[in-house]
Amino acid sequence: MSYNIHLPTPQPHTAAYEGIDILSGMPIRVDIADDLVSRVQPLSPGTKPQDGKDVKALPYLCPGFIDLQVNGYAGIDYSSPGLDTPSIEKIIRAIGSSGTTRHLATIITGARERITEGCGAIAKARKESAFARTAITGIHVEGPYISPLDGPRGAHDKKHVRNPDFEEFKEWQEAAEGLIRIVTLAPETEGAIEFIEKITTLGVVASIGHTSATQERIRDAVAAGARLSTHLGNGSNATMPRLRNYIWNQLAEDRLSASIIGDGFHLPDDVLKVFSRAKGMERLILVSDVAFLAGSPPGPRSWGDISVEVHPDGHISLLGTEFLAGAGHLLDRCIARFAKATGMSLPQTVALCTANPARLLGLPKESLKFTMGTPACLTMFRPAQSGEEALTVETCVINGEVVYGR
Repeated sequence: MSYNIHLPTPQPHTAAYEGIDILSGMPIRVDIADDLVSRVQPLSPGTKPQDGKDVKALPYLCPGFIDLQVNGYAGIDYSSPGLDTPSIEKIIRAIGSSGTTRHLATIITGARERITEGCGAIAKARKESAFARTAITGIHVEGPYISPLDGPRGAHDKKHVRNPDFEEFKEWQEAAEGLIRIVTLAPETEGAIEFIEKITTLGVVASIGHTSATQERIRDAVAAGARLSTHLGNGSNATMPRLRNYIWNQLAEDRLSASIIGDGFHLPDDVLKVFSRAKGMERLILVSDVAFLAGSPPGPRSWGDISVEVHPDGHISLLGTEFLAGAGHLLDRCIARFAKATGMSLPQTVALCTANPARLLGLPKESLKFTMGTPACLTMFRPAQSGEEALTVETCVINGEVVYGR
């Protein structure tokens, strides 16, 4: 017996978005069809947008923000065992509320097997899901090759801190299928300089962080190929010599870019301004360093073997201390806070989490603009409103899927 079953023809997802292109400052229309950018066209001054409003009232448009340091979100931790593809997709959709369309999944200090498992889970998700493949640009391994000292170690678990081991790294990179893009380490640890030389030869960015290194050791690390400072100014001693310290040394090193957390809790406004002047806008990168506890109700929480507290204003600290433990806010707040603190324009500030991280990772220039035939990623946003600390994100699209807004 045969059956004549007539299934409906799948209809491609189509949508159109109008706004001010953050790169050119010109009004444009971006059409999306079947999860791809199908057309990009300018809007002439006399053109009326779809909603009938004046072109000048349009929001900004860009292909989304790039965050080099996402530890997790919505109760899901990239460093937790048992990570699966649906959980990873949940993180991606949740951080889309900030306009972030691409990020580095960040795995922190832990046992060898746990880091290997996490790298494998992320690689598996990218194979199983085109959505995850578009959103996860790679992996950032933060630790375990960091300072064991209180202060520089931050909230990382001391029992898993150790010296660099290239064979261990190769195991992680094999599990990650080559996805590890950044490794944060302390250059004063035994074998760190040789380790930096080896991973940079493989195209991995060596980043200085959670360190108490001397000026000489920082220079040695840079000579070996280190190119970045991880969340400069944080993961450090509460007090240190006034003029001779590893923060000044990294600020003064022109060959180092620096990532910074601009949420208003990790660095005071004056420090943001000084860092922007010392590094220049092309060598500064905004990151969130957002933790899996972000968005949780206020109160004490457990983070593995560590006790932390989520405060009413969203920031997270080690329980009973002023030491921060990751971040509780995303890039929409970091962008708005940085622009306000430094007086930089919104387009200048957005470059710190679009053009600058893309350059560091060697992403194609096409990924920074709307290009026909590429996976549709789009963020529509407006400046922070009066009294607000974050951008107003109206829409976020990742791989053609609306993850936030309309």
